[in-house]
Amino acid sequence: MPSALEIARILDSTVEGAEDAVVERVALPGDSDRGSLVFLSDRKMDSDFQAGIVISSFEPRKVRYDALIRVSSVRLAMARVLPLFDWHRRPSGRISRKASIGRNVEIGEGTEIMDFAYVGNNVRIGRNVLIYPHVYVGDNVEIGDDTILYPSVYVGERVSIGRGVIIHSGARIGADGFGYERSERGWEKIPQIGRVVIEDDVEIGANSTIDRATIGETRIGRGTKIDNLVQIAHNVKVGENSMIVAQTGIAGSTRIGRWVILAGQVGVADHVHVPDGVIATAKTGLSGRLKPNTVYSSGLPQMERTTYLRVVAILRRLPELYGKIRKIIDGGKDI
Repeated sequence: MPSALEIARILDSTVEGAEDAVVERVALPGDSDRGSLVFLSDRKMDSDFQAGIVISSFEPRKVRYDALIRVSSVRLAMARVLPLFDWHRRPSGRISRKASIGRNVEIGEGTEIMDFAYVGNNVRIGRNVLIYPHVYVGDNVEIGDDTILYPSVYVGERVSIGRGVIIHSGARIGADGFGYERSERGWEKIPQIGRVVIEDDVEIGANSTIDRATIGETRIGRGTKIDNLVQIAHNVKVGENSMIVAQTGIAGSTRIGRWVILAGQVGVADHVHVPDGVIATAKTGLSGRLKPNTVYSSGLPQMERTTYLRVVAILRRLPELYGKIRKIIDGGKDI
């Protein structure tokens, strides 16, 4: 178990109190004891409870602790310290006899493939990859080192996945894009013959979908993080280190820049360019020309139902009211 001094070194900080204090677990404030590490990010969390080691952005007055480590960002400290307590499974190097492995498959050292996983033909899998039960990996797929595919992940044919990628349960990578053209016979399907490329250090949340390109590729840039229940359509390009939050939908052939943040339920129209550094708050619809490093909002905030109904009634009358205002401005002339 890590000591206070070892944790402080990871955080480039110092220890106030017992450098040799040791903890066995991470706990929430009030659910802790002397064997616990507690993170404090807000002064409202400063109350009368016991902890072994406290990592905090301020000096707590009420908490009883053996060691205090002060940091400027508690959340960044969590990202660097919690791996010491991470219980997630590591690959064992075992290939289950109950897995289905196709022809001409290369599997790197240390990779584990669990029961009932399916791996197609001409697949290359790197080192220390972890493939859980009921994962489907299609033909001609590439998977980089240290990648994790959780249960029931679908990876379609000709998909390329980089190193250190995490794909959570139920995600679908490389399903057909939504491409149809109307004719006298109905909607005729346009074959989706492109591919998907997932670059290094990408994380894809549960039940998210990334469609293969019609022609060419759909690409997710290095370091991008995608939440649960996100839809990314065919031929979308997402830049490095962007963040896409739950229930966001991105239409086809859209380009997302670097360090873009799309909050929950954002909708992005097709063929839009979202420049670097754009932030779209929840429920925003993005279309047209956008400026880099700009925050966009269009979602309605919550309001009482009676107020909302009045707002809707006024919205319906806006054209009429606008005409009356213009008539007044123009000196009584009709517009």
